[in-house]
Amino acid sequence: MTSALGERGSVLVLAAGSELADSVERSLGPESRDSANAEVETHAASPGGVDERRLAETDVTVVVDEAGLEQVRSVERTGSVVAFVDDPAGRVATDPLVDAVAGTPDALSETVSWLIARDERSVVRSEPTRTPSRVEQLNAGMAELAAVRSVDEAYRAAIVVAEQVFPEYQSVVAVRDGEWVEPVVASSGTPVDDCNRVRVGTDVAGTAVQTGKVSIAPSQNAESRFDTLLTVPVGDDVVFQLATADGNEEFDDADRRLAELLASHLEETLDRLAVTETLRAERDRLLALFTNVPDPAIAYDYVDGEPVVRQVNDAFESTFGYEAETVLGESIDDYIVPADAGPEAEDLNEQLQRGENVRREVTRVTADGPRHFILHVIPIHLDASNAAGYAIYTDVTDRREREETLRRQNERLDEFASIVSHDLRNPLSVAEGYVDLARETGDVDHLDRVADALDRMDELVGDLLSLAREGRSVGETEAVSLADAAREAWSGVDTGNATLTVEDDETLEANRTRLRELFENVFRNSAEHGRDAPDDPLSVRVGSMAADERGEPTGFYVEDDGTGLPDDADRVFESGFTTDESGTGLGLAISEQIAEAHGWTAHALTGERGGARFEFRTA
Repeated sequence: MTSALGERGSVLVLAAGSELADSVERSLGPESRDSANAEVETHAASPGGVDERRLAETDVTVVVDEAGLEQVRSVERTGSVVAFVDDPAGRVATDPLVDAVAGTPDALSETVSWLIARDERSVVRSEPTRTPSRVEQLNAGMAELAAVRSVDEAYRAAIVVAEQVFPEYQSVVAVRDGEWVEPVVASSGTPVDDCNRVRVGTDVAGTAVQTGKVSIAPSQNAESRFDTLLTVPVGDDVVFQLATADGNEEFDDADRRLAELLASHLEETLDRLAVTETLRAERDRLLALFTNVPDPAIAYDYVDGEPVVRQVNDAFESTFGYEAETVLGESIDDYIVPADAGPEAEDLNEQLQRGENVRREVTRVTADGPRHFILHVIPIHLDASNAAGYAIYTDVTDRREREETLRRQNERLDEFASIVSHDLRNPLSVAEGYVDLARETGDVDHLDRVADALDRMDELVGDLLSLAREGRSVGETEAVSLADAAREAWSGVDTGNATLTVEDDETLEANRTRLRELFENVFRNSAEHGRDAPDDPLSVRVGSMAADERGEPTGFYVEDDGTGLPDDADRVFESGFTTDESGTGLGLAISEQIAEAHGWTAHALTGERGGARFEFRTA
């Protein structure tokens, strides 16, 4: 922080951190001092501890954030304010207090130098013992123009400067309004109402607007109170005029040069105000878009490698459950990134620190729990390190769930097609066998078995259609006898000369049809894969597993004395896994699915006699 430096220029830097203050100090180095003819010092200043008197006496104040602006706003002051920020459309840059904006150290140096060179106090203090020249008065008046914040203020400030530099003349600023050039501000001794408006292209003012040329000419209006007019165009739509009223004074080359210089400074000021207004309007549009966008959005700055929140919209507050005051100035990662996110957030931050535009799918913690978002991050300056920017979160959780549901449905459709062909094969084979037998023997009693097989097929079709609609649901359950279900299933499977032994019985809470289907698939697996040849003997046993300490049943088993499990036994329940080239690999997968639908677990083990043992544990 600096106070006024005697007869030299003074700069006050309002920055919370010494590192930023040092950066500004390096920007305002020897070049700034030479070009401004002023000694410049800068020091970090805490926004809460600035002496108001010293702030009021400072020629130029550099602010980097809203806290600095609040300090400037709290005092009566005459110096200029420069915003040293990345975002020219941000709140700091477009605040009415700000006179100029700089986004780079070079721009800051040039801006501060320009303002100090035109500071009236610097000029007056440098030569206190003599009357300032007209050029010095004009230069001093430029501080007035540099400080204005509206077009009307600029016109009035130009008249004030003209009264100081040209005290013997009257001055007028006129502005084009359609086809007319209207006087808007005049010297204190000249009421604006006494200044006539003229059409574009007529009289000296209208001609200057049309041609853009400087002129010294007598007034062409017979009712005008002025004799001779020095008219200088200011841009395309404004003219500045000096006027003689008594006919004794004449304009010389010095008058013309000074008037043109004043007009050029007025034009520069108007251009600055136009740019500022454009930036402010752009800021307002951006703020309206930011505020009203339906997706959660944040504006952030990078501080020490962390994305620090500087603004959030309403959708952010409602989605993530944090009020703006809670997260402002905090790292957003500390609030919405899941604890188990791993390196995802770090990788994202590294990309953003390099100034890359990022679009990726992420999981974030919301007020309703973890949800999935498409995160689109746009830095203000691409390819610039540690650039500020905006992040928008588009919720895609429902879309992902729909996609996952569709994927599962497609898998069930594929599985359904396979299961239909697989499970219908057994009763179809049984029916074909008994039809052939009835033809060979002429015994129509065999057709009763055919009818039973067809009934079984019809039952399977209905059950599999239910599976396709309900996935792993088992529907209604009832108390089912383990022994009865096993024997019914055995009768529906072509097991050849294999034998079934039900060692004990228990009652299960199950869907009878689905339980029978489970047994059928396990029996068929034993009959087809449990022996080396179809005619080899095979014994299959079904029984209850040991009860728990409370005497409750823990499940049931199906065990054979065949060739046993394959080497990769852990895959036997996988859909499509088979050791037989002609097999489908669906039987045991169906059995496991039915077990899981009941809330049971399926396990494949080696039996006591070396064969395969399948346990279905209910607890």
